Amino acid sequence: MEGEYFFEDSLFLDFLFKLSLVEEDDQHMRLSLGSSEMGLSSHLQSSKAGTTRIFTSNTHSSVVLQGFDQLRLEGLLCDVTLMPGDTDDAFPVHRVMMASASDYFKAMFTGGMKEQDLMCIKLHGVSKVGLRKIIDFIYTAKLSLNMDNLQDTLEAASFLQILPVLDFCKVFLISGVTLDNCVEVGRIANTYNLTEVDKYVNSYVLKNFPALLSTGEFLKLPFERLAFVLSSNSLKHCTELELFKATCRWLRLEEPRMDFAAKLMKNIRFPLMTPQELINYVQTVDFMRTDNTCVNLLLEASNYQMMPYMQPVMQSDRTAIRSDTTHLVTLGGVLRQQLVVSKELRMYDEKAHEWRSLAPMDAPRYQHGIAVIGNFLYVVGGQSNYDTKGKTAVDTVFRFDPRYNKWMQVASLNEKRTFFHLSALKGYLYAVGGRNAAGELPTVECYNPRTNEWTYVAKMSEPHYGHAGTVYGGVMYISGGITHDTFQKELMCFDPDTDKWIQKAPMTTVRGLHCMCTVGERLYVIGGNHFRGTSDYDDVLSCEYYSPILDQWTPIAAMLRGQSDVGVAVFENKIYVVGGYSWNNRCMVEIVQKYDPDKDEWHKVFDLPESLGGIRACTLTVFPPEETTPSPSRESPLSAP
Repeated sequence: MEGEYFFEDSLFLDFLFKLSLVEEDDQHMRLSLGSSEMGLSSHLQSSKAGTTRIFTSNTHSSVVLQGFDQLRLEGLLCDVTLMPGDTDDAFPVHRVMMASASDYFKAMFTGGMKEQDLMCIKLHGVSKVGLRKIIDFIYTAKLSLNMDNLQDTLEAASFLQILPVLDFCKVFLISGVTLDNCVEVGRIANTYNLTEVDKYVNSYVLKNFPALLSTGEFLKLPFERLAFVLSSNSLKHCTELELFKATCRWLRLEEPRMDFAAKLMKNIRFPLMTPQELINYVQTVDFMRTDNTCVNLLLEASNYQMMPYMQPVMQSDRTAIRSDTTHLVTLGGVLRQQLVVSKELRMYDEKAHEWRSLAPMDAPRYQHGIAVIGNFLYVVGGQSNYDTKGKTAVDTVFRFDPRYNKWMQVASLNEKRTFFHLSALKGYLYAVGGRNAAGELPTVECYNPRTNEWTYVAKMSEPHYGHAGTVYGGVMYISGGITHDTFQKELMCFDPDTDKWIQKAPMTTVRGLHCMCTVGERLYVIGGNHFRGTSDYDDVLSCEYYSPILDQWTPIAAMLRGQSDVGVAVFENKIYVVGGYSWNNRCMVEIVQKYDPDKDEWHKVFDLPESLGGIRACTLTVFPPEETTPSPSRESPLSAP
């Protein structure tokens, strides 16, 4: 922010004066003439009364402005003298100029105020430096700024309501923020209520907080800004222990700051520290043992870490991942080449337009179920080996923690199952139907994270596999699928409170291996396949949505390309259908199609790294990896005992 900055307002020049010359003409034509020497242009406009020729001078406004400035400098025709509040210096000016540029002066000179008739006016809220800057700007449309004159200029511009000068001051401040002056710029922004500057300082401090910690400026941060930073999910590259130690340094700088200890510590995510960090570094701090709020924060962290299976239903601001980016995430699937089953967990980086790898599963999976509770990703059942009959179905269940990029195993299903549906509903998981080596399954299991157990709930009236499901209004909906080798179009609803299944209006098209999701008050059913004949299948391109309120189905735009056994996710109110198998093309596909419910349009948006069938997808808030290759897992204190 060193040196001096010059600003010029061309619009300010243009609005002062315009010169026009009207000439009647009988020609019915329009032309444009230019004069580089005189800055003139001419336009002909035809009308019934003849042609009007309008002349405009492109230089007139600046010439007149220069003329007024010269009159001011020579003290000619000035009709009022302005005096700053801090000195007796006098600034002769023209009332018309001041009123044309400032609502403050316009009201003063035309609103019946006593100053309207005064020849000398004292401005007690404006300094000599500030008043000179404002007058110079009004007469020249130029403003020179540096840190020495900035606050005087800001104060004068705010008091006299000179909005262009305020805008220039904002630009000057934002363009010059550094680690050395960010605290001071923030103070100025708060003093003069410069909202845009204050927001920029917040974002700058967040982005550069690790570097700021190593400077003396960190200790000068005001409480409000430090609290904002500590509470933000956008804060990156700092561990919770580092944030705790830094906050302690800030508190101990001045005794009165200790009054803020509890308020600041509420923003430290103690549950995400390791037990060793809590014991060795946090509990040894005196106020953490004596302040009731701080003691409760430590108890919260201890309880959270003692119950790893319950953590998805114990989430709070202090247990959430410090990330502000939610992404489309895909998991598993079977590759087209050699029918190898994948164990890859990937996220799509929308800004970079590329896939990035997260920690892979210990074992590969496809035709599995996935669901999210409290931003923890559960992977349930499925198959580790390629088998179209489901004979290699598994019962194992794993949970992914994006805070540490780490997997842990939880309780297994009571029955092995694949080609089934998994939903998260009211803090529980529901695994519905499917099949295994014993055949098709009508059973439904419920997982309780509080007890780490699967228990049976009301089963379906008939076994189903290849069906799809979604949740809405506290209940789960299951559509279509295959029963006894017959494709279905029925829609069933399960209410966990009554433990009962209810039949709803059927789809208009039979389908299986399709997908289903909820956007707003609509339940969308997309893609899949059905029998063409006795032993062959066709892609189902048609799609429809169900209204739970009306118990009615409505058709929507058809897919661009067939996809069965896919991943589906709702991201920013758009539906993404990922990978799968095309029966019409007899191959796994890598395509990702996006449906816009507002426009009723499908678009191909991007591709998977490879063609994958039986893949699954969801959205998850994660730490985007720096590289596209898998990164090492971060240490986690939250592993199951």
